[in-house]
Amino acid sequence: MSDTAHRRPAGPAADEAATAPAPRAVSPDPAPLREAAQVEDRAPMGMAVRVFIYLVAVHFISAFFFLLFYLGK
Repeated sequence: MSDTAHRRPAGPAADEAATAPAPRAVSPDPAPLREAAQVEDRAPMGMAVRVFIYLVAVHFISAFFFLLFYLGK
């Protein structure tokens, strides 16, 4: 394989292609992205309600067990 196979051709066309800025990517409208990000940041309302109910239920069960141990002395 010859060494000249990998060289770029000399001339103004090669220089212009090397210094030309790359085309900018077109970004989509940022408003839907912000709205989607806000929805993703929060847990669904049903899940928050279930977690609250589970926490309250666990505390009531714990209090009941504490009462049983207290009365069992």
